[in-house]
Amino acid sequence: MADNNDLRHVARIGAELGESPVWDDENGVLYFVDITRGKIKVLLPHGKVETVHESAVHIGSLALTDKGNLLFTEKASVAMLDIRTGDVSHIHAGIHDSAGYRFNDGASDPQGRFITGLMHEGPDRKSGALYRFDSLGNVHSIQQGIALPNGLAWSEDGNTLFFVDSIACSIFQATYTAHGMPEDVRLFIKTPTELGRPDGIALDKEGGLWVCQFNGGCLLRYDRYGHLSDRVLIPVPRPTSCCFGGKGLGTLFITTARFAMTPQELITYPNAGDLYAITPKISGNPRYLFKA
Repeated sequence: MADNNDLRHVARIGAELGESPVWDDENGVLYFVDITRGKIKVLLPHGKVETVHESAVHIGSLALTDKGNLLFTEKASVAMLDIRTGDVSHIHAGIHDSAGYRFNDGASDPQGRFITGLMHEGPDRKSGALYRFDSLGNVHSIQQGIALPNGLAWSEDGNTLFFVDSIACSIFQATYTAHGMPEDVRLFIKTPTELGRPDGIALDKEGGLWVCQFNGGCLLRYDRYGHLSDRVLIPVPRPTSCCFGGKGLGTLFITTARFAMTPQELITYPNAGDLYAITPKISGNPRYLFKA
């Protein structure tokens, strides 16, 4: 079960908190963020990594738009980055005034709206929630009572939403309506506490769910029935998120973090914060685009 699936070190990043990888199939590039440094980065086809945008505040997550641009969260606001010009415009100026709140992971739904989780960076308050945004700036809260909202993914038919509560070590599934509301929310799987906390997720073509285990140094794959089918060891303790990309979506890219690691841990794991990849036996599903 601990097959490394051809694990490889893709790029030296040294990200403080690498997250939210998004594959741009048209251009063959991978976008991702360094949350605490407020940077959006891109892995180019020849392997070079560049910064395409830098903010003075935390950037939580990304989504590609149907116009080829990037939607991203900035603290508790949602903004759009024009890839060609570098111009930024805000979709929504912010939904929470407290300095402790920010948006975390996010993704576009099958209807082209953006779903992202609001979290508090302090103690567990169960005050996290999922919010839905559209291109007109309309915003709706669609799920409450989450301690630390994290990874989001939809089934291939778009009818099932999976989302993570990292503090609860739980991945939930829900029926997802065309109106953008999760219904019949139920536990899909509770991940082993000895393997850290679940973070970002991605789904493959067989309905298998891959999850990064922060502080667990591994990725786990659960089949569509919730049975553990694979465990891939990562040579750094804090894998954060993953997405399918590359030719035929046959590569699973993995972001990692060096956030809050001790000086000794950084010596032991000098590649913490770098970008990795594996080649699973089953390819992935493309992510939905935000309808701008």
